Amino acid sequence: MARVFKSILGAAPHRVYQRSDRNAANIELSLELFPGISGVVEARLVKNNQSLSGLDWQKMKAEDKSFTWALKDVPMGGPYALELRVRSGSQVIAGRRIPGILVGDLWILAGQSNMDGCGKLDHIETPSAYVHCFYHDDNWGIAKDPLCIVDASKDPVHWGIADAVERAKAVKNHKAFGEIGGGLGVRFGKDLYKATGVPVGLVMCSHGGTSLGQWDPALKDQGGNSFYGSMMRRFGLVGGKAAGFLWYQGESDAHLDEWSNYKANFRRFIESVRSDFGQPDLPFLYVQLAKFYSDEATYGTRWNGVQNDQLLIEKEMKNIAVATAIDCTISDIIHIDAVSQRKMGARLAKLARRIKFGHKIEVGPRPEKVEFTDSARTVIRVTYSSVNGALTPARGIRGFLVEKEGIPCGIKSCVRESDGKSVIIKLAWAVPEGANLWYGRGLNPCVNLADRGGFAAPVFGPVEVG
Repeated sequence: MARVFKSILGAAPHRVYQRSDRNAANIELSLELFPGISGVVEARLVKNNQSLSGLDWQKMKAEDKSFTWALKDVPMGGPYALELRVRSGSQVIAGRRIPGILVGDLWILAGQSNMDGCGKLDHIETPSAYVHCFYHDDNWGIAKDPLCIVDASKDPVHWGIADAVERAKAVKNHKAFGEIGGGLGVRFGKDLYKATGVPVGLVMCSHGGTSLGQWDPALKDQGGNSFYGSMMRRFGLVGGKAAGFLWYQGESDAHLDEWSNYKANFRRFIESVRSDFGQPDLPFLYVQLAKFYSDEATYGTRWNGVQNDQLLIEKEMKNIAVATAIDCTISDIIHIDAVSQRKMGARLAKLARRIKFGHKIEVGPRPEKVEFTDSARTVIRVTYSSVNGALTPARGIRGFLVEKEGIPCGIKSCVRESDGKSVIIKLAWAVPEGANLWYGRGLNPCVNLADRGGFAAPVFGPVEVG
């Protein structure tokens, strides 16, 4: 059988096709037989072993030594199986079955190691027949952690091992014995499918330790020798259309002297992705940085600066939303663990439901207004917008800081106001002129403010209140 079909293009086991606005997709197939094989070549698409929409075997169009077939408007859903056969008269010479095909939504996953998934593999999300992944090796499969093994990539930019034989050994060992790789993708896809009924295809493009400079769209002409070029190549392989984009990155930029350019560079990256994808309104969802166990004096300002930029850019562009990870637990000095990866996958799925599907879900608490409520300047109200239900907890809120030149103002209490949308901060003495308000300042802040929809309040600051 393997010596009958020399090549099959356009279909693969577990492939996900991006649905159109009509909730359907076209499946186009081409194949070539080995020399010496002749006969009628036929194809059909089945679900539950029944021909799709009453369609039985159809003869593929012969073009020299190759054969083509197209099926239009395959409805959203699946799993479907593509069946092929070569027939001579009434005798079937050979057959091939390509299972697990879905029609749904494709989401590009890019960024650095926290998008790769660095949680231990003992608390990972269970796979789903309706969430598949286009892995770094250009093969489709049911999405199962680890989703990201960069040395399996076809593109040199991802290789950590130059020698092909040693690289293949490393990939094999990673799959068999690796302990790290729990990520957010599977939970994202499962939650989204559960809420919408639309199957999900995850297209892995991330690479740990990369800065925005390394994702520079200007390098796309380098193809597989650049991260952006590699992403664009793989985007083309899955059909050249996507439902949205997931991004988790910024840790590397917070280590660079150019960290202050993050917002401008990030905006340019989003604009370039939308332009190069040919989708100006492409939903773009991303994560605000989590905690980092390192030297506060060296990285505190940079880390908080990138976090604040990630929050601010949300107001500057359409169809984007940020989910904060500041309440996540981490498995080492910088990577969120598998349990928190699942939490972030759930949050991003809610944002996708809001932006892509129009579900009535708020993006989570966003600081909207800061004001004194007394003439003595000892009580500050922070009003939040986009709150799901109400802020929590009602009392004992932690994470706020009022300071001037590094000297904090003592906080006597921090509670939720009766409206459920505001926080009242009572201070031990009057706030001096030029003082600033922060939430989540530092690399490892103690924070607990969230809303009833499961979204943590984002890091912000400085906001001048003095």
